[in-house]
Amino acid sequence: MSENLHRYLNLHLAGSVGAIPLIQDLAESMDDAEARDFFITLKSQVESDQAILEKLLRSLKMNSSGPLLVASEVTSRIGRLRLMWKGFKPGEMGLLEGLELLALGIQGKRLLWLALKELSPLYPEWNDVDFTTLELEAIRQRDGVEKRRLQAVRKTLPSSERKAMPPKIQI
Repeated sequence: MSENLHRYLNLHLAGSVGAIPLIQDLAESMDDAEARDFFITLKSQVESDQAILEKLLRSLKMNSSGPLLVASEVTSRIGRLRLMWKGFKPGEMGLLEGLELLALGIQGKRLLWLALKELSPLYPEWNDVDFTTLELEAIRQRDGVEKRRLQAVRKTLPSSERKAMPPKIQI
């Protein structure tokens, strides 16, 4: 099997391993029950994505890369410490940066599913994986994080001399 495919799948698996603690931190920092529930659900969905990636690796008789997963865990802990230092509460840069990091990761996951859908005709072992549904779910996840990121932008970035922006009303 392709060493490049092995590495590609493992890099995305490692990214998801690093995302779980960040999502948990975000969930725990939310005062709003709806936002907290969103992140709890997102964490469960990312764990499900991990299981799919592991299944894809196994179907090709490939293993997950222990060193990559450990490196991802260490890197994620260091990054989370920096974000937590800045604060995960509304109006604090750690929350905004954490949401941006998460949005980028989810967009990367969307691109992963698109790439694997493109390759799927070459791998009959993947016939039972609905990459289109996985991509659409990644879009919904990204949009949910983006909604919260924009709220954080409105609370975090205006200078102290300016009034905070009023929340946008959805029609």
